[in-house]
Amino acid sequence: MREIELAKIIGQMVPQLYLLDHPIRSKWGKLLELIINDQKFYYITYNTGGKGGDIGKLYTFIEDNSSRFCELNLNSGELERKCVEREIATKWLEIKTSIGHREWEKILDHIDKMQNRTYENLSIVKNIIIDPEVTGQVDFSEANEMKLIDIMGGSNYVYFIADKEFKIADYKEVSWNEITDNSNYTSVPNFLRPFTSVMKEGQVGIALSRTGDVIVYNEESPKHDQMIISIRKGDTTVYQSDMVKNLYRDVFGTTYDVACNLFDICWDISYRRHGALIVLVLDDDYEKHIVNRESILGHSEAMGIRKHLAAAIERISLLNRGQIAGRNTFLELSAVDGAVILEPHTGQVKAFGSIIETAASVHGISGARTTAAESAVSYENMQPIKISSDGDITLYRNITDLDTGEEITLKYKFY
Repeated sequence: MREIELAKIIGQMVPQLYLLDHPIRSKWGKLLELIINDQKFYYITYNTGGKGGDIGKLYTFIEDNSSRFCELNLNSGELERKCVEREIATKWLEIKTSIGHREWEKILDHIDKMQNRTYENLSIVKNIIIDPEVTGQVDFSEANEMKLIDIMGGSNYVYFIADKEFKIADYKEVSWNEITDNSNYTSVPNFLRPFTSVMKEGQVGIALSRTGDVIVYNEESPKHDQMIISIRKGDTTVYQSDMVKNLYRDVFGTTYDVACNLFDICWDISYRRHGALIVLVLDDDYEKHIVNRESILGHSEAMGIRKHLAAAIERISLLNRGQIAGRNTFLELSAVDGAVILEPHTGQVKAFGSIIETAASVHGISGARTTAAESAVSYENMQPIKISSDGDITLYRNITDLDTGEEITLKYKFY
C-alpha cells in the first residue's frame, strides 16, 4: 500500500479531516500534519482541531503503525483497505470503551458474519447491548442456535444483552415508560432511542439495520449518546462526536444549538435512505437563486399546501438544546424533492421543495441533488448539506488559499 493510499483512507474514515494536495494558508480551518511512513500529509480541519484528547491517541496509533500498514501486500487494494480500516476501528473502539482490542476483534468478526447472513432471504436485523459486567453462555454464531438467534432481537423494542466476549447473557424488551426524550445533543439516530434510553454508562450498543448498516454507540457522562463507529456499504467511519458536531458549527457559522441539532437530525434523514438537501441561508438575497418562488413560506407567490400549512411549518425550530421542535415534520419536508431552506440562527424553515438555480460555474455534474448543492455553495449566501439516498452526508465549505488566491471547495463526507 502506498502512503497516499493510506492518507486517503484516513481522510475517509475521520469525517473532520479533508486531505489536501499541499499545505495551504486560509482564514478558515486549521492544518493537521500526519507523518505516514516518514512522509508528511496535510489535512484541513476546523479551528479547534488538533492532536489532543482521544482522537489524538488514534492519530498517534496511525502514525506509529503507518510503516506496517504500508507494507501490506495482499494483491488487492480493497482487501488492504479493509484490513487497515478494521485495525483503526478496533483501536478507536478500545479507546472509547472499557472493552479491549482482542474482544473487539472478535465482536466485529461476529458482526461481519451477521451482515452476510440472511433469514428467509431477508437481512439479519439485530439490537445488542454489551455489558462488560455480565457473563454470557451462548455464542451469537452457535451453529445449533443460529437459526433461532437470527430471527430474535430485531424489533424496535427487543434486544440482547451480551458480555464482552459477545456471548448472550439475557434477552429484554424496552417498555414504553422507559423511553425518554433526549435531554442532550446526540449523534445516535433517533430510531435507536428505545435502546439509548435503557443503556447505562459503561455499556455499548450495537445495531445491525435492515439495510445492512452497523452502528456502534455508547453513552458518555452527562447523558450524552454518541456514535463510535459506523459500517455502511463496506466503509467504516470513526466518530469523535463532539468534533463532528463542532465541524457543523464551524463550516456553517451558525449558532451552536442549531448546528448541534442539525448534526442530530441529519442522521435521521441518512438512515431513512430517502436523501435530502438542506440549505442554510445568510440573508434574504437567497430568494433570487430560487427558481420556484412559490416554495418560500410567506412569499407573495406562495400557494396551495405551503400557504395553508405555513404557520405549522414555521413552528419547526432547531434552537433548543437537544429538543428539535417539529422533528418529524422536518423529516417529512426533507423528503420532498428540492431543498429545505433554513434560517441559520433560529433553525426555522423558510422554504421547502425549493429548486436551486444552477450556477454558471457548475457543469458536468451527475445528479440533481449534487448539482443543486454545488450551485448553492457557489453563491456566497448559501451553505448546503447534501444527504444522498445511499445515506452519505456531505458538508460543503468554500475557502481561499491566501498565498495563491485559489478557490477551494471542501467536501466533508461521512456516513
